[in-house]
Amino acid sequence: MKAVIVFPGKIGVEVRDVDIRESLEKGQVKIKSLFTGICGTDRGIVNGKITFAYPQKGLDFLILGHEGLGRVEEVGEGVKTLKKGDYVVPVVRRGCGVCLNCKLGRQDFCETGKFVEAGIRGKNGFMREEFIDEEIWLVKVPGSLKDFAVLTEPLSNVVKTIDELLFVQKRMVWTCEDSTFGCRNAVIIGSGPIGIFFSMLLSTLDFNTYIVNKRDPYPTEAYVAEKIGATFINSSKERDKIPEVDLIVDTSGYPSAFIPLMSKMKHNSVLVLFGTVEGEKAEITSDLITSVVEKNILIFGSVNASKRDFEEALRYLSIWKDRYPDILEKMITSKVPVEKAPEVLLRKPIGEIKTVIQW
Repeated sequence: MKAVIVFPGKIGVEVRDVDIRESLEKGQVKIKSLFTGICGTDRGIVNGKITFAYPQKGLDFLILGHEGLGRVEEVGEGVKTLKKGDYVVPVVRRGCGVCLNCKLGRQDFCETGKFVEAGIRGKNGFMREEFIDEEIWLVKVPGSLKDFAVLTEPLSNVVKTIDELLFVQKRMVWTCEDSTFGCRNAVIIGSGPIGIFFSMLLSTLDFNTYIVNKRDPYPTEAYVAEKIGATFINSSKERDKIPEVDLIVDTSGYPSAFIPLMSKMKHNSVLVLFGTVEGEKAEITSDLITSVVEKNILIFGSVNASKRDFEEALRYLSIWKDRYPDILEKMITSKVPVEKAPEVLLRKPIGEIKTVIQW
C-alpha cells in the first residue's frame, strides 16, 4: 500500500509502499482514501519543527495525514450507520480511555495527555491508499459535500473554538441591543485556511470581521474577504486601520503578531490563541497585565475537536455551499498526486490556502 511517511525527529518525507496488515473486525470499516489535506502541522513534522510527533507502537515510521476524506469500501459485522459507497471523514484524536472527558467522547479535552492523534502522535494517519477504522470515529458526509468535505477537519477546530468563546462569554451580556453580534469587532490574525474559516464563521454570526496579515492579500484571499464582507488589512502598512476590538483570534502562533494589537482590546474582550510555533520569544510587561486585569480581558487557547464539532462543521459547509457557491472550491487551491506530496509538504506553495493530495 502506498503511503506518505516520516521518521519523527528527522527532517524529510517519503512516499513508499508499506506493509500495514489490518484485518476488518467487528464495528470497523474499510475506507478508500480520496483526498488528504495538508496543513501547518504536517509541514512542521516534515521539517523537524514539531517535536511531539511519534510513531504508532511497534513502528519506527509514522504515516502522515489528519485531514482525510474517504469512501467506504467494506463494513464489518455490527456496523450500523455506514454502508459501502458512503463518504466519511475520520476524527483525528482518540481518547486515553481513562479520564471522564475521553470516556464521554470529549477527547479534545483529555485530562491525562495520553491520547493519540492520527498522523501526529502514536497513530498512523490517512495519507495512504486505504485504511481501516472504527465506525464510532467516522463522520458520514452527504454526497453533495464530497468535493470539499476534506475541509471538515480544519473547520471542526474552528467550530469547537467558537463554541468555547460563546460559552465563556456568557459571563456577561455580550450580544448587542438587537440580540445579534453586529456591534462586535473581530480581528483574525492570519489568512490560511484556519484564518479564513474563522472569518467566515464569525461573519456568518454577524461579527464585523477583519483579516490581518503582514502582507497584501493573495487574489483568492481578497476574493473571499470581499464575498463574506470582511476587511483585509496589511498590518505592515495599515495597522492604524485596525479598530478597537472585542475579539482577537491569533492563528499565527507568533507573539509578535498579537501582543502589539492587545492595546486595541476593549473591556470584556477575548484573545483566542489558536496557532502554534516554537522558538519565538516576546516580552509581556506589567502594563499589559494591568490592562488585561482592569479590562476583564479573557485569554484562552484551543485545539482539536470532538465528533459533534465535525458534524457541526459539515452543517456550516452545507450553508456556505448555498450562500457562497464558489468560495469552498477556491479554498482548495491545489490538488496534487501522491508522487508530488514531498514537494508540497516540504515547502508551502505561494498563494496556497489549502493543498490536498488526491488518491
